[in-house]
Amino acid sequence: MNTVLNLLFSFTPLKFYVQSIWRDEAFSYLLAKQNILQILSLTAKDFNPPLYYLLLHVWMGMFGSSEIAMRTLSFFFFLGTLYVVGMFLMDIFEFSIGEILLFLLLFVLNPLLHYYAFEARMYSLFAFLITLSFYFLAKKSYRKYALTVIFSLYTHYFAIFPLFGQIIYFMLTDRKNMVQHIKMFIKIGFYFLPWIIFVILSKPPFGQSFWIPPLRLDTVLNTLGLLFTGYEDMLGFTYSSISIISLTIFCIIAFSFFILRNKKLHETNYKNVCLMLLCWVAVPTISILLISFFKPMFLPRYMIFITVGLLISLTYLIHRFPGKLKYPLLFILMIFSLHYGMYQTIMRNKGDVKTPLLQMRNLLKKDDVVYVTHEYNFHPAEYYINDQQVFLYGKTYEEVPSFVGKVLIPKDKIKNSLPLYPKRAFVFKDDLSYSIQALY
Repeated sequence: MNTVLNLLFSFTPLKFYVQSIWRDEAFSYLLAKQNILQILSLTAKDFNPPLYYLLLHVWMGMFGSSEIAMRTLSFFFFLGTLYVVGMFLMDIFEFSIGEILLFLLLFVLNPLLHYYAFEARMYSLFAFLITLSFYFLAKKSYRKYALTVIFSLYTHYFAIFPLFGQIIYFMLTDRKNMVQHIKMFIKIGFYFLPWIIFVILSKPPFGQSFWIPPLRLDTVLNTLGLLFTGYEDMLGFTYSSISIISLTIFCIIAFSFFILRNKKLHETNYKNVCLMLLCWVAVPTISILLISFFKPMFLPRYMIFITVGLLISLTYLIHRFPGKLKYPLLFILMIFSLHYGMYQTIMRNKGDVKTPLLQMRNLLKKDDVVYVTHEYNFHPAEYYINDQQVFLYGKTYEEVPSFVGKVLIPKDKIKNSLPLYPKRAFVFKDDLSYSIQALY
């Protein structure tokens, strides 16, 4: 039994469930444990809206703040996304139950979706809300749609891109009711405007340097594969098959236009579904790519909602292929997911900060402190050790970049000298080793 469990938590996505908390997850914990007013105030000065942190605040109050407890919240949103996709395939595409279960495997196996299903960040919630908004849009349940869009805007600022696509969809498919739709979007803006004003007054560091690299030509050429897998070349490993995946997906999409050219394209339902999928996938992707030529912002995790749209689009197109092509193409995409998923499971490792930090915690005396030499490890150290004893060592406050959660690093947390013995400093180094030092 132990062998089976070791295999499950070492060579499947469950590995990400039990790995050490990393910087962004520790930031989620430290922010969510504040009171509600502090959460609102601090997120206004950071890079994301407050909804996820508020939900995590409530969740931790009920289930605790262990790694597994916090990540389980994201897992439930992943399950929610699968449920909405299933409803999409049933109500909008009118698939049979057997077909729904088969095509859902494409979503269950997707490496981007299941990676963030096991991370204490807002991406799984973001994917769920945008998927739900498109479902309500397709069902013409406009009150539920508007509410879901408002929630998505309060989850991630990238929600503006699917909203832009949805506005275009309304313009293309329902011009005669455009006045009513404009009123709906004005109401959406009205409910989000107070947060925008609050953010502006809080003066967040939006103009400062960020860590997303400039857009490259190979990123543009491999966009489909990057969205399908969630691969980021800054992860510390190279995945050489990304071009093959991109080309395959492009060929499926291109070939679908050829093979379906004589289908009943004039049918309103078919036309509207195709336009909606284009506005879900193409409009946000092109918008983000164009902006990224001037301000780098292309990052698959921020575009996780496009991944869901891409998978739904591929599902819709492949389902309309002849049977001799339908299932082999679906099988090929599943193989791609499994191949990258396995590769990611092996190669994508969060640094094991937990082991040395817990060792230090067991050795710490009441007056001892922990000095962290790299800002990336500061919040994880606060998570695993009493955050009152953790300090950032050997830097000035100005050297700390905003994107590492600087909003939760007060100036008095910066230290540049060792304490006098008998008080000791456990110096946690960049290579995850530590030494015990003091001035005598």
